Amino acid sequence: MRVVVAPDSFGGTLSATAAAEAIATGWRRTAPGDELRLLPLADGGTGFVEVLHAALGGEWHEREVTGPFGDPVPARWLRIADTAYLESAAACGLHFVPRERRVPEVARSLTSYGVGELVADARDAGVAEVVIGLGGSATTDGGAGMLAALGAVPVDAEGTPLPQGGAALARCARLEGAVDLGGTRLVA
Repeated sequence: MRVVVAPDSFGGTLSATAAAEAIATGWRRTAPGDELRLLPLADGGTGFVEVLHAALGGEWHEREVTGPFGDPVPARWLRIADTAYLESAAACGLHFVPRERRVPEVARSLTSYGVGELVADARDAGVAEVVIGLGGSATTDGGAGMLAALGAVPVDAEGTPLPQGGAALARCARLEGAVDLGGTRLVA
């Protein structure tokens, strides 16, 4: 029998690739003669870039970026030809937030700034397009942190930059500055 094993990640436990391997291992124990084809999937959240790399190859780019709490975290993006692929979860994903801190009071102060740093890194590497998988984010700032990292800072009516996080956006009057993509196309 021919079998396609095509899972998404198992949130917080297994990546899509690891889940496909685990399913295949179990299947082979009971039906060793079956032909298995592993095709892990991703919905744009954690594992999105890993799945693309497994299917298409490409070159990893690693750097330290600002995590959801403002501290440095390791992150990476994938270059395939003239396109960069990254996931917001790499910079501000739920996996950076301990379970006991996954509450609205904490979420309202988290930032997506590191996503902007990944976009800027890809832009500076000279790609024509950046594709961002948006799933798995722990932030509620609507991308305001990402915009700030790219040059467009949210400010209040007096022109004072707002603190990080979604809660402060209630006071946002405008963006000061402009997003600098240097001609790079951004796809979400």
